[in-house]
Amino acid sequence: DNHLSDREWLELGHPTIADIACFPYVSLSPDAKISLDAYPNVMSWMERIKQLSGYIAIA
Repeated sequence: DNHLSDREWLELGHPTIADIACFPYVSLSPDAKISLDAYPNVMSWMERIKQLSGYIAIA
């Protein structure tokens, strides 16, 4: 969460493969009973990913 406190994406000023590769694992954290409520920057980052063209929700 700290890493995303002053940036929108994991590395550069735009989405990269790092964002695309990490998103599925982070988005499945609730399935492992890991709450993201304490990580508002991560939750905002996830919402930005979902707004990308071509985003398809995990079923």
